[in-house]
Amino acid sequence: MRSIGRFATWAATLATTVGATIVLAGSPATAADGGGYWAEKCDYGRACLHLSGLRSGPGGPWWNVIGCGSHGINDHYDFAQASGNPFLVTYRNNTWDRVDAWTFRELDPANVVTELWVPC
Repeated sequence: MRSIGRFATWAATLATTVGATIVLAGSPATAADGGGYWAEKCDYGRACLHLSGLRSGPGGPWWNVIGCGSHGINDHYDFAQASGNPFLVTYRNNTWDRVDAWTFRELDPANVVTELWVPC
């Protein structure tokens, strides 16, 4: 028979795993300002983020940003592509990644992206 302490540890680990799976498997958050659209690829001239965890938005896994300036984001992404202007990706813990023009790079999929800023 399993001890109560070992059972409690196992139950807590299981609950954490299930909770994380539900968060990543839930519907993806879109930009708070509505300044973009979901697609199967990063379209020409766009700053794009790819959802992490093999998830997809209504039109595909890539969030294509429309326009310059600050765009509110609230989700986990694993890749970014600048098919035009460079941009900055800011995370919840106030760290950031720069994506240079016409490049593709990995992002921190364990960190929540809170903002994408495109200078013009």
